Amino acid sequence: MTSVRGAASVRPPQRRTVLWAYAAFGWLTSSFVWHLWMGVDHRSAMGGEDAGPVWVFLAYDGLITVMSAAGAALTLATVRPWGRRLPVWMVRLPLWGGTVLLTVRGVPGLVENITTATGLTPYGLLGLSEQPIDAASGEFWTTMAINTYFFVGAVVMLPLVLRYQRGVRTAQEKSAA
Repeated sequence: MTSVRGAASVRPPQRRTVLWAYAAFGWLTSSFVWHLWMGVDHRSAMGGEDAGPVWVFLAYDGLITVMSAAGAALTLATVRPWGRRLPVWMVRLPLWGGTVLLTVRGVPGLVENITTATGLTPYGLLGLSEQPIDAASGEFWTTMAINTYFFVGAVVMLPLVLRYQRGVRTAQEKSAA
């Protein structure tokens, strides 16, 4: 039998970890496909107004596409045998980074959308809008859907990262004993 480098530092995943990993993989795969399409159809993705240079949009969108693909692969690395060959930091750090980004992007936006939709903050969460936000408009509900999407990304990534980290810690404690 051959030994896998680093196998002692990561224990085989539990069933719930596998479920979170595949949920995160699904979310990141849909993000990858969405941003890949936005890059291909960048003219309609940028909207009708002059939002800035095309190369800036394509560079940003390309970065998100690459991050989504890498994140999808790393979520699988948390539960597949080949992932135990990777150094723990190479899996943990990017997943934590992605989780923090999704949380920072999704939670405040969704909180603002919900408080605006319920009438608690008609001028936005910080009150910076000059006019009350029209909660019946298509633009508002599009923003609500996007913020919900990012929030769901944070919801599926956070438990995965925490469970992966717990599995690493447990395996390291067992190997030290």
